Amino acid sequence: MGLAVMKSQSPLRLHIRCENCLRETARALEVPPDVYVPDDMCELAQEGYLDHIQFFCAHCESSIGKLFAISGGRVG
Repeated sequence: MGLAVMKSQSPLRLHIRCENCLRETARALEVPPDVYVPDDMCELAQEGYLDHIQFFCAHCESSIGKLFAISGGRVG
């Protein structure tokens, strides 16, 4: 018999704006439920969570994006 494990936090949603065409996109950042992830953009960058996130605008093909908001994450 298997044991189902419920997620204690939803994925973080990174809201990114293309620096070229200014269109907004969102990407999910999955994190393990037992890991503390800051919900502040500066702390998130300083802790290294954004080091390997790549951005590519599907509309204008720019690779430069600016993180402008974070949603989701810890529940409660």
